[in-house]
Amino acid sequence: MSPETLAALVALALEPLGLTERALTARLEDAGVAEPAALLRKLVASGWAQASRGAWVLTPSGHEALREAHAALERAQDPSPSSDGMEECPSVPWLTQVQTHWVEAVSINYAVDPDRLARLLPAPLEPEVFHGTAWVQVLMSSLRDMRPRGLMPLMGVCFYQVSYRAAVRYRNANGDWRRGGYFVRSETSDPVMRGVGNALKEFKFHEFGEARMVMAREGDLLTVGVDPEPAFPGGKLVGVFDTKARTQPPEGSVWTDLDALHEPLVECYDAFGVADGFVYVLTIDRAPWNARFATPVQWYCEYLQEGPLAPGARLDSVLHLNECAYQWRPLRRERYAR
Repeated sequence: MSPETLAALVALALEPLGLTERALTARLEDAGVAEPAALLRKLVASGWAQASRGAWVLTPSGHEALREAHAALERAQDPSPSSDGMEECPSVPWLTQVQTHWVEAVSINYAVDPDRLARLLPAPLEPEVFHGTAWVQVLMSSLRDMRPRGLMPLMGVCFYQVSYRAAVRYRNANGDWRRGGYFVRSETSDPVMRGVGNALKEFKFHEFGEARMVMAREGDLLTVGVDPEPAFPGGKLVGVFDTKARTQPPEGSVWTDLDALHEPLVECYDAFGVADGFVYVLTIDRAPWNARFATPVQWYCEYLQEGPLAPGARLDSVLHLNECAYQWRPLRRERYAR
């Protein structure tokens, strides 16, 4: 469908009682349509519009054409479209389609050795390399009112969570690449959320640990801390960040500005797991990250500085964001290339 045709359908759809030919022509000219009369003839020939009682209106076929165009636009803008052969496989649809808000979060971005990261990934996942290095983000967030869609916020759960998300990719059975994240480690402060998460197929690919956590603010300073339970060693974390918004990266970062790291580290909507010959894809539909660079005042991360990705893991930059709504899609899976 041409942009001119779409403009005409939208103009008519916005006026259910119809538009006079003069008013419709004026709107189309404002939209940049060079020959409105010819376009109207085309709409009539397609059966999408008609003149009725001195006004132009959409026909039922015109409404259907507009709905199909809208669906096509949604598919084109989808950051995680389904591949041929991909199927839905949610554990419990009403339970796993949840919604929540990030009240506040930090993303601590580490450049890591690709070979070291590759040892932590199940086949067919492989590190996605930018600027000659692989990447792991330590994402610590305060989540508010997590609940199945349709329930009131008062029915939700508020808790803290920290995840170590590696930027990865894989090739599916059709030969196409899909990029996303793989969680090499995660902890939550809520034992109930930990139990639910570990019981669901959506999260069986890595075990949620349990930890005492804190996120506390004093002015521009944000203090975060994670103290894992003894059963989940290696995840101590403590940091103080100056969250005064900065648009430029710190000295030594490989990224030139926020736009440069947007696609590699921010535009990441899929979390992957691998089992039974499939890659499972859990997609989050979320509001845009209103991220800005933050400055670490104090920082220690046991997993990156002393764990399986050390030595060589390098702190590159820190992002701070707040008030980001998101919800899950039903879990999907697809075969991968062998």
